[in-house]
Amino acid sequence: MQKFQVSQEKYYDIYRNKDMYNAFSQIDKTKLSKHDAKILKDILKEFDEVINTGDDLKALNNKEHEISQKFNNYVMTIDGKDVSNAKIISILQSETDPVLRKKAYNAKMKRGDLIAEDLRELVNMRNAYAKKQGYDNYFDYMLKETYNVEPEFLDNLLNQVYTKAKSKIKKIQKKNVEELQKFYGTKNLEAYHWGLLLDSHPDKTVNEIIKELSKENPKIVEEISRKTYEGMGFNVDEMLDTGKLTLDLYPRKNKNTHGFCFFIEYGKDARILANLNNNIRSIDTLNHEMGHSVYTLGVPTDLQFFDRRDASPAMTEAIAMMMGDLVRTEDILKDYIPDKNLKGIKKLFSTDECDFITKSSMLIEFEREMYKNPDKDPAQIWKEKKLKYKNRDENPDNEWATIPHFLTHPAYYQNYFRATLMKAQIYNHLTSKFGNITENNAVADYLNKEFFSYGATLDEYDLIKQFTGKEFSADDFVKNL
Repeated sequence: MQKFQVSQEKYYDIYRNKDMYNAFSQIDKTKLSKHDAKILKDILKEFDEVINTGDDLKALNNKEHEISQKFNNYVMTIDGKDVSNAKIISILQSETDPVLRKKAYNAKMKRGDLIAEDLRELVNMRNAYAKKQGYDNYFDYMLKETYNVEPEFLDNLLNQVYTKAKSKIKKIQKKNVEELQKFYGTKNLEAYHWGLLLDSHPDKTVNEIIKELSKENPKIVEEISRKTYEGMGFNVDEMLDTGKLTLDLYPRKNKNTHGFCFFIEYGKDARILANLNNNIRSIDTLNHEMGHSVYTLGVPTDLQFFDRRDASPAMTEAIAMMMGDLVRTEDILKDYIPDKNLKGIKKLFSTDECDFITKSSMLIEFEREMYKNPDKDPAQIWKEKKLKYKNRDENPDNEWATIPHFLTHPAYYQNYFRATLMKAQIYNHLTSKFGNITENNAVADYLNKEFFSYGATLDEYDLIKQFTGKEFSADDFVKNL
């Protein structure tokens, strides 16, 4: 961490040069290409944040770090015994005893209660910063300045997709309610009742098979993911042997409980942290993070500095999410799972897509309203959005505060939403050319040459159009449903 901070300070020293800042400020943006105008905008933003608003940003970063420490250091307990985040997830997925489920849910909520007021304070601090930048609120500031997304464009996209998927979503929700009511023997479902994989759920049987196989092969999830990427032509062993890829995949005490990929240098060094269990979710997770990694490593090292990155956060999420989907869209489990069970989990793909659209729409709308109406209790906003999108009328609570993106990646969830549409367009193009992409080892070269190699030289929507031959739209996503 100390090395990182030292390197970061050296990097920011460049942006403390006021003469250089003034020189860049005098460049006429109207005479630049769209690409160069974006680079200039990013450069000026970096200078501004160091020279003009450095103290404000430092205060925001310190507050975020303080809350993160409190959140990450809090140890959840059930009946006085420490439980990990992974254990809470496992209980809510598999435990049938409502009493224990309620205890697990309440343990999770206490973690949210711990930081809820701190998060509200951070929201107000962020809004104050955004107002200095000429924006009404921090959500809109982040959309425009960090992700180059117009709020109106996002609104239209959300409405368009949710409207087209709504009828299917409502059918799925009705079926889920009826099944859970029957299982628990009550019409009054509480928040802790949700998330259970019933015996009829295809994932449950497949998870049991994978868990049993893991007794002989503890790294079965890692093996499946490696074969998946090798089937596309990615040489995972070479990435590991050359140090381009580093993996930290299994839980241990005091380890960060989340899963993510981060880069040290594009084209040279990608690293994955995960906490794998032997189930479908972990296969999805590892394939997802490997998707970020192959994109990161596929960006050429000879591109100029500001182009040596992915086209956008949404674009790298699109690749990662497409790779995570492979556990349901293709036959990567055929050597491990009986065909009848594979058919069952594949049928869930469109259901999962609808669930994700519902979740992401709810989270995006909640976060936007939290910043637009900072005086309103977020727990009440959460209750209203859950009723609107999930048709669940529950008591207000601080579940919203357990979602890490609101703390560490404000306004980021819209990237996942847009990525969901992008991945459908990219995947449909690939399968039209190669068939099942995990069964054609020419896919890696094609992605490297026709997609990853452009880095950030092309705008995300220009890259989509060049790669697929079509303008970006929700059409492929809706078709796949």
